[in-house]
Amino acid sequence: MEFHQLRYFIAAAEDLSISGAAKRLHVTQPALSRQIAVLEAELGVALFDRIRKRIHLTDAGRFFLPKARQIVCDAETGAQQLREQFGKARRTLRLGFLTPFLDDLVAPAVREFRQRHPNAQVSLFELPPRAQLDRLRNHELDAAILGNLDERDRAHFDIRRLSRNKMAAVLPEDHALAKKKSIKLAALKHERWVSLSDAFFPGRREFLRGMCQAAGFEPNIVSEVDSLSMMLGAVTSGEGVAVIPAHAGKLPHGGCVIIPLAGPVPTAELLLVLPKQEPSRELKTLTTLIAELAAQLAQERP
Repeated sequence: MEFHQLRYFIAAAEDLSISGAAKRLHVTQPALSRQIAVLEAELGVALFDRIRKRIHLTDAGRFFLPKARQIVCDAETGAQQLREQFGKARRTLRLGFLTPFLDDLVAPAVREFRQRHPNAQVSLFELPPRAQLDRLRNHELDAAILGNLDERDRAHFDIRRLSRNKMAAVLPEDHALAKKKSIKLAALKHERWVSLSDAFFPGRREFLRGMCQAAGFEPNIVSEVDSLSMMLGAVTSGEGVAVIPAHAGKLPHGGCVIIPLAGPVPTAELLLVLPKQEPSRELKTLTTLIAELAAQLAQERP
């Protein structure tokens, strides 16, 4: 198993398109397809289903995606730390983030930061919240962008709230309510529910329970998954319904629909998390840019 194969798999899983992933990684489409096939043969399982010239993650693919991201993250972090401590590499700021916030929050903030600090470097790591928190504790990340945290984790870090994001319902595309423009959360009280796992998204199970209890019911949680993509896949396969930040509706979700919740609409916090220590001048600039852009985006969203 080679690192470039993992990167090819991750890109294809994010785009759900071989051609799109190949373009993003600046490789040919046949080369990327061939390396993913080699990876599948090495693992002994299919990571994608090929249906009508489109690809979809299999259950095995959804299971492997967060693990592949963490393997690549660990390798890149270790290499950077080695170069910085024993070589002549410049200090690199390491920023963790959640997938839905890459294009409109993380990438623009980093672009502006690089204009202001052309001699500084920033490395980005797309990781679930628990992995981000573990790396913050181990000084492998300098800052993290993630969602709701439980009180035990809040005590260990400097927490800055960036915004509150409206939640939306995720339903199979053949669900009786799938064509509604909006629905009340209480309309789903008799459904089976898919939750993000506390092992990867700390506090999310209680967040879901609290949201549903406020709507007058206790959710029947039948499945817990490790990532947003696995949650969308679980809903598509009929395991249950779910809720997701409406902003995450940009993620590929063929086979399910994302429907706004009617008022009162529950919200989730988006947080900037840092170690409890004085940040460097460069880190202050980067976190200020992130906070300013997050506030601007929050004003622009309905």
